[in-house]
Amino acid sequence: MRKFVFVALFFVLVFANADVAGAAGGIGIDLSGNWASEPSGGFDDTFGVELGLNVDFKKLGLNVDSKNTDFQGRISLGYYDWDKGAPGTTLDYQRVPLFLGARVLTSLAPQVKLYGQLGLEFSFDDKDSYTGIPGLKQSDSELNVGLTPGIGLLFPISNSFYAAIRFDYHIISDDYATLGLTLGFNLP
Repeated sequence: MRKFVFVALFFVLVFANADVAGAAGGIGIDLSGNWASEPSGGFDDTFGVELGLNVDFKKLGLNVDSKNTDFQGRISLGYYDWDKGAPGTTLDYQRVPLFLGARVLTSLAPQVKLYGQLGLEFSFDDKDSYTGIPGLKQSDSELNVGLTPGIGLLFPISNSFYAAIRFDYHIISDDYATLGLTLGFNLP
């Protein structure tokens, strides 16, 4: 239930921001499919999804003047589910990371932009542990806070659509890395 509330809150934030600045442009919404490394010993790699919102700082009223560089605020919400076997059961590790940060983009070529990003990650985690009794596991839920730097290449497909490839490293309890493919669109 808690995850549902946070996902619902994320969508409210996304569409509230879109209503404020959507008519002026400078807002992008994207969906990523990500490979994620194991966060803790014995859990296998997994695939997850991430929904993100990018807002040009100019649309937020921050005038960052630069000819070759763009600055964006970013918020995203992801979902990952790792598992590993234990005697008589399967242990799960679910992570719902909320990222709040900024991106700096620069053009490498007319159809390629390089970006770096940095932000805070608030991760809502549910982790099973083996109790030592076959078939019995214990589940713990916690909120972890960390730092997530990332780098990526963005490929504008048109004025409305873009694709990207990205790498993020999540410096948090049980560090992990993600490599993702992104498709997104810019609001008019």
